[in-house]
Amino acid sequence: MECTDTEDGISEVVGTLLVVALVVAFAAVAISMISGTEMPDEPKTVVVTVIRSGDTVTFTNHGGMNMDRVSEIRCWIGGVESGNENFTLEARVGATRTYTVEEMTRIVVIGKFAGNESWILFDEMV
Repeated sequence: MECTDTEDGISEVVGTLLVVALVVAFAAVAISMISGTEMPDEPKTVVVTVIRSGDTVTFTNHGGMNMDRVSEIRCWIGGVESGNENFTLEARVGATRTYTVEEMTRIVVIGKFAGNESWILFDEMV
C-alpha cells in the first residue's frame, strides 16, 4: 500500500519550531531585563537660582541635600559652547554672584559632584 499524503508531519514540525522560537524569545527578553536593568542614581538636589533685574543677572546658591558632594558649580553665559563666558560660583550655601547681560540669553549652570558626575542645575533663557 502506498501513502499519498506526504504532509502529515509538517504541521507538527512547524508547531514545534514555533514553540521553540517563542521560548527563545521569552528567554532573551527575561535575560535582558534581569541583567540590563539598574536603578538610576538618586537625583542630585542642589538649587541654584538665576534672576534677571534689568541688565543684571544674579546667581544664588541655595544649597540642598547633596551640597556636601559638590566640588564645583560652573555658570555659562550664552550656553556651554566654547568661547562663551563662564565662571565658577562658590560651592557654599548663600554664595551669590552678579553679572551684566544686556539681552536675553541662555544661562546654563552645571554642578560637578564627587565621583566626577556632572548634573545640569539650571538651563533657561534669562
